[in-house]
Amino acid sequence: MGTPNESTTSRLLHDSYLVGLGVQAAIGTFQLIGAAMIQIASRTGWLTGVATWTAAALDNHPVGVTGMVLHALHHFSTASDPFWSIYLIGHGVLNLGVVAALLAKKWWAHPVSILMLTGFIVYQLAHYMHNHSPILIALSLFDAVVIALVWREYRQLHPTAA
Repeated sequence: MGTPNESTTSRLLHDSYLVGLGVQAAIGTFQLIGAAMIQIASRTGWLTGVATWTAAALDNHPVGVTGMVLHALHHFSTASDPFWSIYLIGHGVLNLGVVAALLAKKWWAHPVSILMLTGFIVYQLAHYMHNHSPILIALSLFDAVVIALVWREYRQLHPTAA
C-alpha cells in the first residue's frame, strides 16, 4: 500500500483525468455546434457580411489585439476552405465517442483515444504550418496532456498491458 502522499497524488491525477474528459466532451459539443453554425452562416451569406464588416473595421484597428481578432475573423469569413467545418465535425464526434467509451471503461477505448488524439495533434500541427493559428497549438498541447492522463489511467486499469 502506498503512502498517503502517493494516494493524494493518485487521486489528483485521476481527478485531472476526469476533468480532462469533461473538457474533451465540452470541446466536442462546442465543435459540433460551431460546425453547424459555420454551415448555416456559409449557406445564408452571413459570412459575406462578416467579411465586409471586418474589412472596414480593419482600416480603423490595423494593430493590437483588436486588429488581430478582426484579422482572424476576416480571414475566417473569406476562406472557402472547408477545413474548419470538416475538422470540427470530425473532432467533435470522435471526442464525444471516445469520452463515452472511456467513461464506460471499455478496454479498447484507451489505446484508441491515444491514437486518435495523436492523429489530431499531427493533423493540427500540419495545418498550423499553413495558417499559423495559435488555437491549433493550444489544442495540440491540451490533447498531449490528455494523452498522458489517458495513458496513466490505462496503466492503472490494465497493469499487465503497460
